Amino acid sequence: MNSKNHQQYSVKVLGKLTKILDLFTYTENLFTLEQISKKTHLSKATAFRILKTLEQYGFFTYNPVEETYTLGLRFLELGGIVYASLSIRNIVSPHMETLGHSLRATVLLGIIKDDHLFYIDKRESESIIRVSSYVGLKRPPYYGMLGMTLLTYMEDEEKQRLLTMYKPYKITEKTITDIEKFKQKLDEIKRLGYCLERSTVIEGVIGLGVPIRDFSGKVVAALGVALPEFQMKEKDIKRAIGEMLDASQAISRKLGHNAEKQG
Repeated sequence: MNSKNHQQYSVKVLGKLTKILDLFTYTENLFTLEQISKKTHLSKATAFRILKTLEQYGFFTYNPVEETYTLGLRFLELGGIVYASLSIRNIVSPHMETLGHSLRATVLLGIIKDDHLFYIDKRESESIIRVSSYVGLKRPPYYGMLGMTLLTYMEDEEKQRLLTMYKPYKITEKTITDIEKFKQKLDEIKRLGYCLERSTVIEGVIGLGVPIRDFSGKVVAALGVALPEFQMKEKDIKRAIGEMLDASQAISRKLGHNAEKQG
């Protein structure tokens, strides 16, 4: 099959799939194969192939007793991702403004996308220190307080995959490059609930990162601040940690996370 024919075929298949998906509403959310075939004007064989293929990936659920199809949990997961990506910057924005003024620090918001850390928002610091970053900048997945925070809450298999693909390299004298020591650092972050790194990416800069969770409890982003080490006493660091954790909890609640219900 040449590329032109393949493209035409793919579009036709997607069109047929769209017809099936358009059947499902809040009030009508389960159908038999016969009903789907009749409503979409697709043959039973075609509808069956589409449904069975997507059922394998969690997009449809089949009830053998009722002989009905419903939308699968995979759509709920994708819906959560869309919801988070559309709303997270608007929700986080006022907290970034507040933290920037309160801590006089550069504030960063990041996510993992395509196996890399992406900065999706930033507020410049009132400090003399400027962090070399911009919205849309791509970094290795382990990079700095945001990368370490996001890696911490990944499944072990995914974490290992990324650390194998992108082995930490030395940036400063304090950069952790040994994989086992790096994993120990991630364990510490999980235990504390925040990431605190000193001069591991930029000499003289303290990085403080906290996780942002969505309605399912999954960590979907990381919020971080870059603080000038020479200006920070231990009491200042403790205050910054407290403000960051408060912001993390407030943002996560706005994204639907309920820590009490999810433990």
